[in-house]
Amino acid sequence: MGSLQFLICISVLTASVFIAVLFSKFLNDGYSEKAFNQKVDSVEAQCRWLGNQVVGVDFILNDNSNTLSSQTNDLAASMNGRIIIIKKNYKIIKDTHTDFQGKYFLNRDVLRIMKGKEERVVNEKGNYIEIMCPIYSAGSEGGEVLGVVIATVPREDLMAASIEMNQRRNMLLVAFIVFGLAFAMVVSYLLTKDLRKIQKDVDFIAMGHEDESIEETGFLEIRRIVSRFNEILTRMQVLEDSRKEFVSNVSHELKTPMTSMKVLADSLLQQGDQVPAELYREFMSDMVKEIDRENVIISDLLSLVKMDKKASKLEISNVDINELLQIIMKRLKPIAAQRNIELIFESFRPVTAEIDEVKLTLALSNLIENGIKYNKDNGWVRVSVNADHKYFYVKVADAGVGIPEDCQDRVFDRFYRVDKARSRDTGGTGLGLAITQNAVLMHKGEIKLYSKLGEGTTFTVRIPLKYNA
Repeated sequence: MGSLQFLICISVLTASVFIAVLFSKFLNDGYSEKAFNQKVDSVEAQCRWLGNQVVGVDFILNDNSNTLSSQTNDLAASMNGRIIIIKKNYKIIKDTHTDFQGKYFLNRDVLRIMKGKEERVVNEKGNYIEIMCPIYSAGSEGGEVLGVVIATVPREDLMAASIEMNQRRNMLLVAFIVFGLAFAMVVSYLLTKDLRKIQKDVDFIAMGHEDESIEETGFLEIRRIVSRFNEILTRMQVLEDSRKEFVSNVSHELKTPMTSMKVLADSLLQQGDQVPAELYREFMSDMVKEIDRENVIISDLLSLVKMDKKASKLEISNVDINELLQIIMKRLKPIAAQRNIELIFESFRPVTAEIDEVKLTLALSNLIENGIKYNKDNGWVRVSVNADHKYFYVKVADAGVGIPEDCQDRVFDRFYRVDKARSRDTGGTGLGLAITQNAVLMHKGEIKLYSKLGEGTTFTVRIPLKYNA
């Protein structure tokens, strides 16, 4: 696409020229017609005056002695044309150009005028205009028609005013085009002024000043675009902060077990060869736990990376959601039995959906396992499944410790843990809910959290029954 300023300039100029041409044409056509009619009326008036004079001299026109004959010649000369006077018997009594006097002139228009059927006849004959009007006996309309006056005048004489008007119109059109070009340039400049400022600000941000924002100014549509752009910048900054925090957390989480193992190994080395077998087994057991913890962190990180891949494809198949939940709960039942936590399954209807069984199993397992880990002894975890015509719903509720209100917005963040000490005791890495959320989002679903401190937590998952890529 070309320049917006150039496009606006051309559009405004085109519109201006189009309007100017239409206006000038309308003005010229109207004026030309009016000027032509006025000229014709003027010639007709002169012909009628001449007719009245002819009646006064009883149609006697002698070129040698009659003054009216001379006036007729002068009148024809002033018109730069020809005048013919015809008597009622169709005999020509005066012809200013050719000596047709005494001859007879008869055509359809003359006949109609002689019979009183026409008051005026105007004919166009090539470069000439022919105007006919009757000669009345009483000197005015309504009397007996005694003859006809025919005046033939050049068209260019009648259209002289129109030609001058055309010249003026063309000059006006040129002036209007010049004005339109200047107007178009000014309008295009003003309309793109805010866009140029925005472009300048964007270029400044692109140079590395991502923490800056663009001033919202100009038209409403431009302000809306700038507002959305600023929102994107804010989100990018948040993502960058999250990335930095994520890297820091990963480094810390991976470093902690390594530090513990190093401390244990150094302690063994400092003991020399006199290390008691019991102490040696204890230290090695602790080192194995740290290795297992590191392995869990790495496994969760790999799972999260797989979930984060936008190009990652889901292996979609029709899965019985009721059976899937029952299998997950059966696998987690031994963990719940250690603290006498009751697992309750509620199915409101059979549900079959198009999902990636592996990824959704991991997500739902995390929710149910969290309900067990962060529960009270002798508590309960209730898992229910329901569906409507479009979505299926899985609800995981527990009677556990709950989540403080100020922490609920961050529980899906990577490595975020409400109670770090308790999470370490339960083996949590702070990645479970992040993995769960990513898996749900990959299925075009939604996950919500409802919790009250000391009363338990409820997670609600909504996923479409039909997967749309």
